[in-house]
Amino acid sequence: MFQSAQRIGKVIEKEYHATSLTIACQDGPAAGQTVPHCHVHVIPRRLGDFVNNDDIYEKITANTSELLAHPEKVTIVMADTVAGKGVDNEERLPRSEKEMAQEAARLESLLS
Repeated sequence: MFQSAQRIGKVIEKEYHATSLTIACQDGPAAGQTVPHCHVHVIPRRLGDFVNNDDIYEKITANTSELLAHPEKVTIVMADTVAGKGVDNEERLPRSEKEMAQEAARLESLLS
């Protein structure tokens, strides 16, 4: 999986004009996982995109402190995500199947 992430990362860097990548995997709600399946985040990065480089992890795990304070919300967050009510938070709504398919097809063509 991580060999694929590295290969995909090279394409992502070029396509999104990045100079680096953050590659992360969150396993379980306590680690910030809000989508109930195994996946890897391949995040394009540029120098200075965060003043403190490690602040990206706060963004990735933004909901973890809320879940730790209210463990009963874990089930709700996971159920809402599966139901398409939101990905990580209220501001970030899920993309449509069509939008994701179009992006995937575009990026797939760059891997050929």
